[in-house]
Parts: sequence; structure tokens; C-alpha cells
Amino acid sequence: MSDPISVSGDVAFRDLQTFVSVATTGSFREAAKRLYTSQPAVSRAIGRLERAVGAELLERGPRGARLTSAGAIVTDHAQRIAGSLTAMRTDLSEGLRSRIRLGAAATAAGSYLAPFLAEWIPAHPTVRVEVIEDGAAKLRERLAAGECDLAIVSLPVSGDLEAIPLAHLTVRAYFPRGHALDDGRWDISVEELIPQPLVLNDTNFIAGRLFVQECEAAGFFPRIVYRSNVGQTLAALAEAGLGVAVFGDTVDLRGYDLASRALHTHEGRPLGRELAVAWHRTETPKWIQQFGFELADFQRERHAAQGR
Repeated sequence: MSDPISVSGDVAFRDLQTFVSVATTGSFREAAKRLYTSQPAVSRAIGRLERAVGAELLERGPRGARLTSAGAIVTDHAQRIAGSLTAMRTDLSEGLRSRIRLGAAATAAGSYLAPFLAEWIPAHPTVRVEVIEDGAAKLRERLAAGECDLAIVSLPVSGDLEAIPLAHLTVRAYFPRGHALDDGRWDISVEELIPQPLVLNDTNFIAGRLFVQECEAAGFFPRIVYRSNVGQTLAALAEAGLGVAVFGDTVDLRGYDLASRALHTHEGRPLGRELAVAWHRTETPKWIQQFGFELADFQRERHAAQGR
């Protein structure tokens, strides 16, 4: 068993670049040409890097240079570092004002963001919008940690956030037409699903969390046979007959032939939650807040046009 690698001293980014060039070309000579430097300079850079990490990274031979196992590890990390630095330079050249990081579940991205961004982005060509997809619970954490500038989350929110309502999410059960639950009612209780095999998303997502919380509160033990964080996957499984799917009504179900019923609790309350776009009251720049207000206005006008 080989000794563990220990990194000592400073590793220069230029030496990492040189190493990656040798690793990808398999040749000290070709790397020198690519970097517009001399072959001895390439050899010195590789030597410095090997001393810094305390391991041999390349096997030299008459047919060129080959990566050692340690070299493969360093190559992977060096390429990640290069990508991060490239992204950093892009952000600095464009300016922080040119980027909005918006957290949203994949279903919300399709239902709320796609039509809005199709109009907003062409009207703001200098702004780059990055959508960070995750479940509602995780998005609250990522917003608190500063990983998002805004996020689509469920209400209520903490006092340090400003939230503008977007829509109401209703948790529904989906099943093939002709299923035993397809009896013409508008809604059904969570308890009626307990005997059924169920497919649903995990508790990082609003619908999955609300359903599981209701089952726990009522002492029910649902038979969950499959979990997925993609609503269309759950719809396909329900259509195939694997089980009744439980997810929110924000999922785009074009192309699926499913019946559905809204769910209510054992006390008769509708199972659902209000969704909002939220941001930090004091830390979020005004121009990013404006993006949130425009998204909410767009969604409100869209609902009015659809008669919802």
C-alpha cells in the first residue's frame, strides 16, 4: 500500500495548467508548443507540482508521458479549478449586476419561469439568469446561505425575507382513467390512498412533505413503492399502473392521459400551500428585487388571462 499523498507549499495555477496540457497531449514537447514556452520550462513546472503534492504524476517514456494514479486525481481537480477560475473571470468581466441566481423546483421552472423568462431575457440581454433547481426545503437553506438571490418557496417565510405570492399549489392524486378512485368526485381524502401503492417525490419537495406530514399526523402508514423528484416520471409510472402518483398540480402533464383528484386531510382541509418568490429584505439589490416583482406581476396577469 502506497503512502498517502500530502500537499505542501503553494501550488501555482500556472503549474497546474502546464500539467493539464502535458496530461491531455501526452507530450512535454506538444505542451510546450501549446503554452508558447520551452520544454525545459514545462519539465520544471511538472517537477515543482510533483514536489508540492508529494507524488509522481507522470511516467516518462520514449512514447511520451502517461498519467500515474496520482496524476489522474490531480488532473480531475486541476480541470475543476480551471473551470471555476474561468467562471470567476466571466462573472468579473460581466459584473455582478449581470447575474441573477434564482432557486426553483423543476416543476416551478417549467410552470412559472419558462413563459416569463421567454419574454424577460430577450428584453434584458446583458443579464444572465441562473436557475438553481432543488426542493422547497433545500431552497430555503440555499437562500439563507446566499447561494440564491431569490427562490420560489412555500409560505409562510421568516421575517428577514420579503415574499410576493405567485400561485397556490394543490396536492393531487393521479391515476389511469377507469381506476377505482376515478369515481367522479372532485376530491378524496389522504386516508383513501393508504391501501394503494404510491409513487411520490421526497420530503424536500412541497407535495411530498405535505402528504407525508398528513399521514404521520393521522397515524397512517402509506405504501410508497417509488420516489422521484420529477413530476413527469411519477406521471409515467402512474400511467403504467405502478401506483397512484401524488404530486402538486404545477407539473406540466401534456401528453399524459390521467385522471386526478385533489387531496384533503382527514379533517376535510384541502392539502396544499401558497407559493411565493422570496428574497432577503436588506441584502438583495433593488434591481434583483425588481425581477421578483416582475415575475409575480407576470404570473398574476397570466392567471387572470386564463380565468384562474
